[in-house]
Amino acid sequence: MLVVITKKLPSSQLDSLKSIGCEYDVIESLEIIPLEINRPQEADVWILSSRNSLLAIKEFVKQAPAQIYCIGKWMENELKSTNIQSHVQSFDNMKSLAADLRNKKISRLLYFCGDHHREELSQALVGSPSLLTKVITHESHLTYPILKKKYNAVFVFSPRSIESLLQNNSFTNETIFACIGPTTVSYLHQRGLNNTFCASSPDSEILLHEFFEKYKKPPITH
Repeated sequence: MLVVITKKLPSSQLDSLKSIGCEYDVIESLEIIPLEINRPQEADVWILSSRNSLLAIKEFVKQAPAQIYCIGKWMENELKSTNIQSHVQSFDNMKSLAADLRNKKISRLLYFCGDHHREELSQALVGSPSLLTKVITHESHLTYPILKKKYNAVFVFSPRSIESLLQNNSFTNETIFACIGPTTVSYLHQRGLNNTFCASSPDSEILLHEFFEKYKKPPITH
C-alpha cells in the first residue's frame, strides 16, 4: 500500500510503517511556524489541544497551575514526561473537555492554541462564569502541495490540512482518507469525499495502528 502523510510524525511511528512493508511519502499540507510567548498569566487551568503548543509552554512548566486539560493520551504522556507537577487530564475531544469545564465552573482558563482554531471551546463556555484567555503559540499556513503519485490512502489531521490538499489535487472514492478525528471526517464528507477511516482516539500512533490493522491484506495461502 502506498500512502501519503500530510504532516511530520515521530520517526518511531514512521519506522513502524516500514516494518509492515508500507511505502509512504511525507508531504506537509500545512507549514507550522512556532511563536515565542511571554510568561503566561495566572490561571486555574491550562488547556492544550494541539501538539504544536507543547514546545511553547515547556519552559514555563514550573509556573503551571495545579490542573492541565489536554486532548489525547499522547499529549498527556508528553506533558507528564516533562516532570510537570500539575495533574494532567486528557479527553478524546474538545466537546467532552468543554463539558467537564462547564460543569466545574472554573474561574480562570488559559487556552494555548494556534492562530486558526475552532471556536468549540469558546462557544461551549458562553454563559459560564469561566474567563477564557487564549495564548497563540503558533501560526499555520496552507502549502497547497501537488501530489505527483496516486496514493491508496491519505492521512489527514485537520480540516485546514484538507483544504490545502484539495486546492491542487483531486481524488476518487477509491482513495481512503485516514483521519485523526470526527471533525476531520465531517469536513471530508462536506467536500464530497466519503471513503474515510477515523481513529478511535485523536492520536497519530493509534491512527496508524488501527488503519493498518483494518486494511492489511491477509497472507496468501496455497
